[in-house]
Amino acid sequence: MPRHTFLSLLAVLCVAAGAAHGYAQTYTTGAAVMAAVDARPAPKALISTMTMTITSRSGQSLTRTMRIWSADGGDSEVVKFTAPADIAGSGFLSLKRADGSTDAMVYLPALDRTRRIAGSQKQQAFFGSDFSYEDISDLQTGTHETYDNELLKVDPGPVYVVQATPRPGTDTSYSKLVLHVPEATLIPSRIEFYRAGALLKVMTIGKTTVVDGYTLPSEMRMASASGGSTTTLQQSDVSVAASIPAEVFTERFLTR
Repeated sequence: MPRHTFLSLLAVLCVAAGAAHGYAQTYTTGAAVMAAVDARPAPKALISTMTMTITSRSGQSLTRTMRIWSADGGDSEVVKFTAPADIAGSGFLSLKRADGSTDAMVYLPALDRTRRIAGSQKQQAFFGSDFSYEDISDLQTGTHETYDNELLKVDPGPVYVVQATPRPGTDTSYSKLVLHVPEATLIPSRIEFYRAGALLKVMTIGKTTVVDGYTLPSEMRMASASGGSTTTLQQSDVSVAASIPAEVFTERFLTR
């Protein structure tokens, strides 16, 4: 059976299954689901406080606090740690280029210098957490315009399960993502990250909050598939802004 015919049949079966379970669904393709996710109302710029809690396999945990400035729908982002003292002043700058690639750098006050994050370095842990530099760069965006999106199934809710496969040239280290998208919020409640076909880690969004009419994630948890450590991000003190001065998204602001 030709692939496009099979996918069309799968979409029809998904609709029929949804009706049989007593819930109605709006979208019948993965592309339509992700287009709706990208079209969901979101602030162009915001400033917030993020609390990061890293919990080891043994149950020991450490907490860090950071301030985040995000603009251009998440394409421009600055993260500056404020506590504890041993990490305060450290920061991260991420800028999306016009070609879709990301320019990123980290600042370490102990060394009094910035370091550019390039290539495979983007896969490294973000300040010892289960999030990578790549994950933090994409935290506010979540767009998948350069992905092929396939609707795998529709769970009760409805919740759409979409497989997102990056097209050639996409700036990502992941071979695919599997997203669980509730129609009620269009904010993925679960994202599975795969590399070389193997499940690497899972991010879940447990809580959301409404700020100035925008529904935003307020608690995210990343866990390794191997069952090691976990990292929870809790967003608070969120301020939606019409814009943020361009000078904020510079190396000079990052280091001061």
